[in-house]
Amino acid sequence: MPGDDSHRLFRAIHDSVVAGDLEGLRAALGDPEGFPNVHMDPAAACGDIPLVYALYHAPLSLVRDLLALGAEPNGEPGDGFPPIFAAIDSNHADSVARVALLLDHGADPDQRGVNDFTTLHFAVSWERPDVIELLLARGADPTLRTRIDDCETPLDYARATGSKVCSALLEAAMPAAEPAHAGNAPATAGPVRRSPGKRRR
Repeated sequence: MPGDDSHRLFRAIHDSVVAGDLEGLRAALGDPEGFPNVHMDPAAACGDIPLVYALYHAPLSLVRDLLALGAEPNGEPGDGFPPIFAAIDSNHADSVARVALLLDHGADPDQRGVNDFTTLHFAVSWERPDVIELLLARGADPTLRTRIDDCETPLDYARATGSKVCSALLEAAMPAAEPAHAGNAPATAGPVRRSPGKRRR
């Protein structure tokens, strides 16, 4: 039955990812040309690209193997959660190391995603000062504004959401010529999550 086939495909992909089994993942996907920069079968309900799914579910070793094999660190899954956002959003204790590994392989420290957030905005949304420190050290631009809604810098957003630790880090990083919008209205959105049908955890 089609449902059974989809479930088997999901299990084969998911189990390989959780086990950190690169060759098992390749086989589960049917050894497609261009692996690992391929789109996964929607029927498997494993998201769109292997690297993003691995960032949520795999040990760091598999993320490293995929990047070594040529996985695109700036790949766009089409849902607003590129790899570096997945690394920030993951529950892994080594999530900062995941972000650093992506940056080591050429990830854009100013990548934009959901809500037109930059990586710094997204780190603020999860109150991740550890990630903010890393991104700033790797060249992320704290002056970039969202181009929709309130057109905020990450500092504007941190202040609007009441994140004092993130605000302090970003304030120290802002050039004197680029003051934050002190009068912005409070942000209406809290941390940005996938909809229940798309969450990859």
